[in-house]
Amino acid sequence: MADGSIDLKSINLNTVISVAGFLGTFVLVGIAWGTTQSRVGDLEDWRTQHETAHRDLVADMRSNFAALSERIKGIDTTLFKMTEFEYRLAQVEKEYETTDNRISRVTESYSNQFADMRTQLSAISTQIALTNQTLQRMENSPPRVPSQP
Repeated sequence: MADGSIDLKSINLNTVISVAGFLGTFVLVGIAWGTTQSRVGDLEDWRTQHETAHRDLVADMRSNFAALSERIKGIDTTLFKMTEFEYRLAQVEKEYETTDNRISRVTESYSNQFADMRTQLSAISTQIALTNQTLQRMENSPPRVPSQP
């Protein structure tokens, strides 16, 4: 066997199967390692994209929160003005009520004064009528001659 040929009778079948199994195992481990590395790379890419998406989402939420905060401040300002408006409206209503009471008192006072004037005018009218009647009687009566003593 010095010519470099292998005697098939001296090869153990178990050794060939074991060597083939080792080689198959190394090949499968290499394939598994490559697949795992590929999947890990895919997962890292996904994680990077996911983190970017979350950063963008957080930035959007912060900008929305800032916009909402500004709107709430505007609403608070408007509500404060409305409470001031309600207070002012209540004050104006009180002033209108006070003015209405004053006008009612002045109207009543003038009404009483006009009633007093009517009464006085009626009395004056009656006196004028009596004076006219007296004057007519005097004119209709015969003249008196003064008697001499």
